[in-house]
Amino acid sequence: MQKFLFISLFISVQLFAHSGGTDSDGCHSGSQPYHCHKNKLPSQSLGGEKILKGIITHVRDGDTIKVNGTPIRLAALDCPEKDTKEGLYASRIAQQIKGSQAICELTGAKTYNRLVAYCIVNGIDFGSFMMSNSECEVWKKYDIWNRY
Repeated sequence: MQKFLFISLFISVQLFAHSGGTDSDGCHSGSQPYHCHKNKLPSQSLGGEKILKGIITHVRDGDTIKVNGTPIRLAALDCPEKDTKEGLYASRIAQQIKGSQAICELTGAKTYNRLVAYCIVNGIDFGSFMMSNSECEVWKKYDIWNRY
């Protein structure tokens, strides 16, 4: 009887360990603590820094892209929201890099299921490019490596 009780308890704990489905990245959006079931961070350690290299597979808006399917929030970049005229323009500017090669230095921070990084796209600092070509601005509070 004791063995049966343990197995039943184990199975019910496994079934109800966490709620909610997963998003396209294998992460539970409604669960606390937030966690993922698929490790989609193809990064490597180079000189103590984390680097993510790959193709830009999606552009969400002026300050969020996906590299090899991994969501990246561009560090220290503050772009207008996509539902504004300025934000729509920034998004259109950013769309031009889709399919390009990116090298992103991960800061170690994460926000809203996005890794935070400074990215070089086609040999150009993408944050600087967006600040020069749209209404995006530097967000000094989050420029943790004092790049801008």
